Amino acid sequence: MSSNERSTNEVMVLAGEQSGDVHASNLVKALAAKVPNLRLSGMGGQLMAEAGVEILHDIGDISIVGFAGIPRIYPKLRRIKKDLLVRIADHNPKAVIFVDYPGFNLSCARAVRKLPQPPKCVYFITPQVWAWWKGRARSIADVFDLALNIFPFEPRIFNELGGNAMFIGNPIAYELRGSPSRESARHSLGLSMGDKVVSLLPGSRLKEIDCHVDAMVDAMKIIHAEMPGLRFLISEAISLPEGYVSNRMKSSGIEIRAVRGDAKKVIRAADAVVVASGTASLETALLGVPMVVLYAGDLFSYTLIKYFLLQVDYASLVNLLSGYEAVPELCQNQVRAQPIADALKEVLLDDGVRGGQLRAFERIQNALEGVNPYECAAARIAAEIGFGGHEAKHE
Repeated sequence: MSSNERSTNEVMVLAGEQSGDVHASNLVKALAAKVPNLRLSGMGGQLMAEAGVEILHDIGDISIVGFAGIPRIYPKLRRIKKDLLVRIADHNPKAVIFVDYPGFNLSCARAVRKLPQPPKCVYFITPQVWAWWKGRARSIADVFDLALNIFPFEPRIFNELGGNAMFIGNPIAYELRGSPSRESARHSLGLSMGDKVVSLLPGSRLKEIDCHVDAMVDAMKIIHAEMPGLRFLISEAISLPEGYVSNRMKSSGIEIRAVRGDAKKVIRAADAVVVASGTASLETALLGVPMVVLYAGDLFSYTLIKYFLLQVDYASLVNLLSGYEAVPELCQNQVRAQPIADALKEVLLDDGVRGGQLRAFERIQNALEGVNPYECAAARIAAEIGFGGHEAKHE
């Protein structure tokens, strides 16, 4: 194909981590259903490959947690970026869809814009610019033809800066609509409705587990001594080596049942959850279960985030969306057994605290409910890049 001939049905999709692989795979399925003979290539993982994307670079080797891991993968990311730019210049796709992963994707998108015939640039699931590096909002508004947001307050941020952004619904809220009921979750886990259950979600990455799980377990020992009838569950993410969490429970001295790959059930079955800050805390709110949120990381990353990058007052999405401390947050040196136990007891025993959390969760649920975000995004992308014979106007 000559460099000045644009492919009318080729799209590149770039995701840099496992969550992006999930969201991108769902998006391209919806897009392929709308666009005949769509050709897809890009950076991603197994799910994108199964959805029909030609994987040029696999994300397996560039997964990191925290800023300390960046130097290790930086040279590889530079090589990947250079190779993708050559591919874009040679194949001249109709569009490049960037999925989350802001550091790499923003850098790559700026470079794409400098090509002689740049394709349309679409950002699917924009980074949380309202929390981190607010200057990125202007870059996104300037560089991208279309920004697709998963929180309803985000489009205004980009559109006020001259961007073209829209709320498409929230993938997490959408996917949780079919989650098991409390009764069915308990039944499938062998629990009765009369049991008092605490669930632990220490994270989905090795480093998160190492930062959270020991303090969680020690806190449960304190709780167990005071409330011996409690049942304990802990989620082992499918992304972890099998047995990584469950093996650590064998020496805990109390019965903590590890459940692998069923986090939604583990959350839904609980009376209260202790959860690592991140997507799981939002899932817990959307499933309507009171919680305590933890955040601990390596000292370098935490110091950089707290004093130089974080521009909001809270670590958890639940509190950020609520605008106040709807759920207790314990960060860094507070992630110890006694503070966790104290916060959890309040959530378990104080009806006022529980009721306040549940009212906040209901407001979040109402704000994030909507249509299928992947279908909405696919329709908007197809219109923006001219599939179907028309270009969408800049809103």
